[in-house]
Formats: sequence, structure tokens, C-alpha cells
Amino acid sequence: MNWLRLHLRFFLLIGTSVFYVTNSFAGENSEASRILVHTLNYMSRDYPNGVANGKVINEDEYEEMLGFCASAEKYYKQFAPNWPGDSAKIGAMVRQTDSLIRAKAPFEAVAGSANMAKAEVIKASGLTIAPTGYPSILNGKAVYMANCAKCHGTGGLGDGKEGEKLDPRPRNFHDEGKMALMSPFSIYNTVRCGVQGTGMKAHPELSDEEVWDAAFFIMTLRYERASEDKIADDAFVRDRFAGLGLAQIAVLSDHELTQTFHASSKDLGRLRYYQPNESKDRFIEAALKYIDESLAASREGKYEEAEKLANMAYMEGIEPIEKQLRSTDPGLMERLEDQMNNTHRIITEHRSLIEISDSLKASKELISQAGKVISKGEMSFWLAILMSISILLREGLEAFLVIMVILGIINASGLRSSKIYVHAGWILAAACGIVLWLIGGQIIQSHMSQVELMEGAIALIAVAMLLYIGFWLHGKSEATKWKEYVTTRIRRFTGSGSLVGLLAFSFIVVFREVFESVLFLSAINVESAGKQEKAILLGVLIAFVIVISLAYVILKFSARLPIPKLFKVSSIVMGVLAVILTGKGIHSLQETGILPIHGLTFLPHIELLGLFPTLETLCGQVVIFVAVLYMMGYRVGGPQKK
Repeated sequence: MNWLRLHLRFFLLIGTSVFYVTNSFAGENSEASRILVHTLNYMSRDYPNGVANGKVINEDEYEEMLGFCASAEKYYKQFAPNWPGDSAKIGAMVRQTDSLIRAKAPFEAVAGSANMAKAEVIKASGLTIAPTGYPSILNGKAVYMANCAKCHGTGGLGDGKEGEKLDPRPRNFHDEGKMALMSPFSIYNTVRCGVQGTGMKAHPELSDEEVWDAAFFIMTLRYERASEDKIADDAFVRDRFAGLGLAQIAVLSDHELTQTFHASSKDLGRLRYYQPNESKDRFIEAALKYIDESLAASREGKYEEAEKLANMAYMEGIEPIEKQLRSTDPGLMERLEDQMNNTHRIITEHRSLIEISDSLKASKELISQAGKVISKGEMSFWLAILMSISILLREGLEAFLVIMVILGIINASGLRSSKIYVHAGWILAAACGIVLWLIGGQIIQSHMSQVELMEGAIALIAVAMLLYIGFWLHGKSEATKWKEYVTTRIRRFTGSGSLVGLLAFSFIVVFREVFESVLFLSAINVESAGKQEKAILLGVLIAFVIVISLAYVILKFSARLPIPKLFKVSSIVMGVLAVILTGKGIHSLQETGILPIHGLTFLPHIELLGLFPTLETLCGQVVIFVAVLYMMGYRVGGPQKK
């Protein structure tokens, strides 16, 4: 309910009003304080470019550094009136840094003074120095290519076409000496504020999220990606960097990380490419943690703190998963909202500890239920095998029967030497299928952060292909139709002597089955979050053995299989799969917010069958069910087609 979210947000703001009041002046003057921090960053980092061993080694760089000193004094004066208690200390540090630079002091002294001043400005202003959520490196690359590559180059070498006419030239993000001293926060400030006297302009049109995404992407440019296993990366960051948090990763330079953690270049690369495993469980865990802390605060009589923590449980634990929960179990979502609202009211009214405790425990119980609902049951190893076998068995038999017809016609025509072209065609089709599967696997692994969108898109594409290929072209008389079609085409090729055309035809008719197989196997792979690839491979191998065995029996003993019945049963299985995939696909798109959600609380939630209690999933499945019946040769409520 929108009114409830607004209600909770209002009380969250009230509960944290003291914090915002103490930082209100920073909001009025945040631009000056941010630019001051940005300027001090440059002073601490670029000083060695102009001075070394007490002497000026580059007049232009040194003059630029003196310009930064003047800018720091200017922005300090804008900053000082709002912070009378801290301004004197900050002013003294700014002037001390200025004096050290003019005295051509050692780099360590200048950097230490500038960094101390920067820390005091951040502390006094309450300036945000880290993103609210973990930045997306993939999105950061898109932001970089759209806004930065024209000057800095697509690879970050400072060789962009528009950068050629700039003086000084754009930053080379592969410059180890300079980039080792930079952090995502310093890059963020550069993009936000620009660099005075250079071609680096500020980018106010970009959102905070886009700037942080670009900053984290830029920090990866010097490194090769070492791992794409998010679970392993979580363990690596936890163990190698002592569980370094996002705030620290955002503000620490590679040089500081190397000094603190003795990190190698490979370690730093893995940290900079790190993208946490975005499991929905972490939001539930956060909500339960806040509820427990709220209960502890209530027992100590800290009602304002308890109220704030209860609100945080909703805002940071439930709201991020609201769309998924509402699309999966709208009734539970409504009960949870009502309960959280009731808990908030009981705490604000300072009810008895028993009432507050009971209400918080009731909220905790509903949150735990929500966790069970949104945690998709992992597809089992054996279910993945069975689904893979059912798909490959059907497609493999179809492909085999087509090849059998082709070879039979060639034998009857006395052109047995042409068989090699037929075999080359189907082998090439199988090889292309393997390549498609490998490419698809890489795409799935690299886009697991958008798994709901992938699930929806692949599932619905699979349904469309199934309806078009699996039923429209493959009716009850499928074997007969294909035999007539193949016979006509082969006679044309053998009659004209076009053996390359024979190879191409063999490839096309088999690749059609291969492509359909890869599509459905990809849907299974995404549904299992890429965790059942071994099961899928085993299912494919088992199906391959079965098809080869049946082929041997047919060829060796001229056995006749009940092909029409086999295809009819197979079509029924594929029809059921189409209905299930439709429900899952629409549900996944609802989770991403692409499709609306209208809950139907009277419907059960059976994820195995793709049944979700929403109007959109139900209507989609009904439409596909009717289409499947029609294409299989039936009319709803009518007689069977002949």
C-alpha cells in the first residue's frame, strides 16, 4: 500500500530527525564542502608530478598545485560560516597544506596534511562518501561508454578522439603511478565537480548511482577479471580483506589497500571487480536483525531507537523485495504491511513491554514466512536430469528420423557416396549447438544479477518457439509430413547434383532441433540459477545414449516404433511445459517491475507448476493452454479434430 509506505517513511524521518538536524547545514553548503574535499584529494595525490626532492620538476604542474591551494582557501571560506566549531581547525589544516606545498616539502608530509584536512571536512559536513547500494560495474561500463569514452578512450587509455585537442590530455586510467593513489570516491568527486582549468567538466546530469557505477568500473580498467563466481568472491573479500565494507572499498585507494592488507595486484583486481551475491535472503536477514535490535532497545526503554529500528526493518528489509513478494503471495504482503504498521503504532504509544514484544515477534514470524516464499526452491539434480532427457529425447528422435529419411532416399537413388555430406551436415549442426550452449552459459553467468529479467525473457521466448515449432509445424501426422517434405527436397538436390545443398539441408533440418533444444536447456539452466549444469549435461548424455540405442535397434532389426503415439505423448509433455514456463516468465517480469501485479488471494502458489496468485500469470497461462489444445488438434469443449 502506497499510503503505508509513505506513513513508514514519515516516521523513519521523524525517528532520525536529530541526525538530519545536526547535518542540515551540510545540505545547504554540500557543493562547497564536496569541492573542497575534491580539491584536497588532488593536492594529496598530484603533488609528486610537480615537486620531487625539494625541487620543482615541472613548472606547469607546480603552478597547478598552487592554483589548487587558492581553490581550497576559497571553498574553505564558503564552508567555514556554517561550521563555526570546526572551521578554525579545518582552516589551519588547509593553510598548513598550502605552506608545505610552497616550501616544497616531501610528498608524505603534503599528502598527510591534505588527507587530515579532508577527513575533518567529511566529518564536519556529514558528506556522503560511499554509495547507498553496491554499484553495478556492468552499468558503470555503459555510463562510461556513453559519457567518458569520447575523451578517455574506450579502453581508458586517454586516447579518445575528442581528447586529442585537450590540454592537458585526458587521464590515462592505466597509469599505475597515478591510479594507485585514486579511489572510487575521488573519481566520483571528479565526475561530480569536474577539474578546474582542464577539459574535465562536471556531469550534473548523471544520477548519484550512475556516477558511482562509472567510478567503480573505472577502478577495474587496470586489471584482468580473475573470477565470475560471486559466492567464491564473497568468501575471498571476507577472508582476504577482513570483510571490508562498501564504505571502506569506496574511499580506500589501491595504494592504501596494498599497505594495509599487503594485497597483490591480483588481489586488488579481484576486489575491484567484486560484485556481491545479491541473494534475496540478505534482505530478510537484515529485517530480522533490525527486529531483534528493536526488541532489545524496547527492553531498555529506548522507544525512539526501537521505533527507528522497526522502521528500518521494513525500509531496508522488506521494501527491496516487495515486488517479488507481492507477485508471489499478495495476501502475505498485505498481512506483513498491516503487522509492521501495528508494531510501529504500539511502539510509538509506549505500550507495555509484553505488547511490544508480542507484536515484534508476530512481525518476525511473518518476515520469516516471506523469506520462505521468495526463496526459490532450487531445482533438484534429478529433476534437471529428467527435464533434460525429456527435451533431448524428443528433439533427438526427430532429428534421427529426418536423417534416416534422407539416407533412405539416397540409398534408393544409388548415390551412397553422398552420405558423407549428410553426416557432415548433422555433425556441424551438433557442433553449433555446443557453441550456442557455451555462449549461453557465459551470458547467464555474467548477468546473474539480472536473473529475473533473464528468466522471464528466455521462458517466454521458449514458449513462443514451442508453439510455433513444437506444435504448428509438428502435428499428430508430423512424421508423415516431414517424410513428404524431406523426400521432395532430397530428390531435388540429388537430381541437380548439388551436394553442397545436400549438406546445407542436412544441417538446417537438424539445427532446427538443436536450436530448440539449446533454448529449452537454457531455460532450465536459468531456472536453476546456473547450478545444475552438470545435471543438464548428464541428462543430455543419457538422452543421446537412448537415441543412439533406438537408432541401432531400428537399423539393425528393422524395428518399428509407435512414432505417432510417441510424438503425441511428447507433445502433451511439451504443452504442459509451455503453460508452466508462461507462468514463470510472466512472474519473473513482474518481479522486475516490467509488468503490473494484480493479486488474486484465492489462488494457491505452486511454483513447481508455474502457478502464481496474480491476474497476469493466470490470464497468460489460460491463453497458452487454449492455444496448446487448439494446435494439438482440439477445440475447448468440442470434438477431437480428425
